Amino acid sequence: MKPRELGRRVTARDLVWLTVIVAVAIVLRLPGLTTGLWRDEGSTYFDATAPTLASALREIRLAEINPPAFFLLMRGWLALAHTSDLTMRLPAFAFGVLLAPATYALARQAGLRAGALVAAAFAAVAPAGIVLSSDARPYTCAALLAALATLAAFRVLAASAGEPVAVPLWGYVAATVALEYVSYTGLLLAFGLALGALAAAVVASGVRRHAVVLAAASGVAALALAPWLLSLRGVERVSPAWLVPMDRGQLIGRIFEQFGFVVPSAFMHVQFSFALLIAFVAAVALRRASPMVVAGAVALVAGLAVEAGALLREPRYAFVFTPLTDVLAVVALAALARACAAFVSGRERNLRAGLAVGLAAALAISLVQGARVQFSAWKHAVDGRARSGMRALVADARPDLGPRTLVVVAPDYLGPSLGYYLRDRAAEGTVGFANASQPEHFRCCAAWRRPALVLTAEREILARSRAFARIAFVYDPGAVDRGTVPYSTALDLRARLARDLPVLWDHRYAGAFESVGVTLFAIPALPAIPRTKS
Repeated sequence: MKPRELGRRVTARDLVWLTVIVAVAIVLRLPGLTTGLWRDEGSTYFDATAPTLASALREIRLAEINPPAFFLLMRGWLALAHTSDLTMRLPAFAFGVLLAPATYALARQAGLRAGALVAAAFAAVAPAGIVLSSDARPYTCAALLAALATLAAFRVLAASAGEPVAVPLWGYVAATVALEYVSYTGLLLAFGLALGALAAAVVASGVRRHAVVLAAASGVAALALAPWLLSLRGVERVSPAWLVPMDRGQLIGRIFEQFGFVVPSAFMHVQFSFALLIAFVAAVALRRASPMVVAGAVALVAGLAVEAGALLREPRYAFVFTPLTDVLAVVALAALARACAAFVSGRERNLRAGLAVGLAAALAISLVQGARVQFSAWKHAVDGRARSGMRALVADARPDLGPRTLVVVAPDYLGPSLGYYLRDRAAEGTVGFANASQPEHFRCCAAWRRPALVLTAEREILARSRAFARIAFVYDPGAVDRGTVPYSTALDLRARLARDLPVLWDHRYAGAFESVGVTLFAIPALPAIPRTKS
């Protein structure tokens, strides 16, 4: 399909079906708008509402693993819409819904017709997309920009020899730069598309000139992030100490795991089947694949491989690649269906067709085995469970969280969500465990590894508590050590305080992402401050 023919081949029936798909995407995402904010979303609030633009950029440099564009967008949005759980999530919700038509357009540009609606449906119903569309974080914005950037890249590769490509080329640069300033994974997409364009030039010599220009444009787009990266020099950024190091020999398994995060399914049996399908398209059907498919497949594999090596092994980080994966999954399924049809009809009985039939059988078995898990994933994505117990905790405990109560947050990663729901309370009455001041700005700081951490924290809390009548100890009941950070010591601190102070009451509140508890301690007239070693 020539790019200039893309619009005129979109029929009224396609538009009707696309409207239905978008409506389904909206309905599936609506329950998530009312589930309460959790800690990462609390960080978005404090990044976006810093007193000045300079202080906002400083907070983002210190604490975020994403560049500033989304948080600055949220800053402008909240200034207009004011702050609530709903307004915090509406931008991510809108980006998540728009991802379905953007994926449709990307699939059409890749040469799909009816399959483009399937790709859009994948984007609409994927559990990860449903969950992240109600998360006030940059992930759906990044995925939408990735779809637009890849669409422009495919438009360049699909152009005929004499056709001008300046408009889609500049569109690609603009979308990629915007993506890089929303998520660092934009660099991985630019890197992958540059490699993919060069691979497409090898397979199809007719696109060589455009492919080289696209690869050069990817380099220009990557250089555009340099001013922000240079601004990070000398800044003591948030430590990645919670990441679990990868043992030698684990990279291949982690790459497959990354594929499992981005394929349009939620259960392990099908994750590996779709990874094999992508390999099937690359290794078997390559000579019949369009330059866009070749470039997309190379970009996907290269980007996920680098991401796996960088230890970013969570669905939210890989989500930027989902539009491309949805399209390639449909291409793979279509190629598989054609090969199986040729085998059944007797037109093609060679090894390639036989492998396709065997792969189709394995996929069918996986679908049957994983149907229950897939249904469970959808159910959990749309059931409206509270993301965090913090909203319920603050609502119940607010009478006891007045100015005469010292609020202690442990571990400190609970600080952003607690700070969000207590944003009308004086900040000087709240302290963290390792980060004593401003716990609402989470830092994974070196203080977690200081000697006698629990004893030192207890001494500081009791010394500060002399000006208060109570201590409200907000904690994570399931705190465990992650990486090199001993988060579980927060529970040790709570146990020491329970030994030294009277306990008035204790309650716990479950959350899908963040379960929390609060213990209210009475403070004697002169609380004893321990002086012995822990």
